[in-house]
Amino acid sequence: MRVTEKCGGCGMCVMTAPLYFQLVDGYSQARHSEVEPDDAVLAAAELCPMSAIEVVDADTGAEVTPTP
Repeated sequence: MRVTEKCGGCGMCVMTAPLYFQLVDGYSQARHSEVEPDDAVLAAAELCPMSAIEVVDADTGAEVTPTP
């Protein structure tokens, strides 16, 4: 997973999945690039108002998050 440059720094991902995201200099940053499947990560991606969180399946490379 990764946070793209579209991040506006609203912090929704940090509130939704604090184990996976943090704010650095006012913008979200993933704590780890690879994580085990977790509903909190998917919820954060879906709730992001800027669609700045990308989640892909490590085995297939297919995007898991909804596209805008």
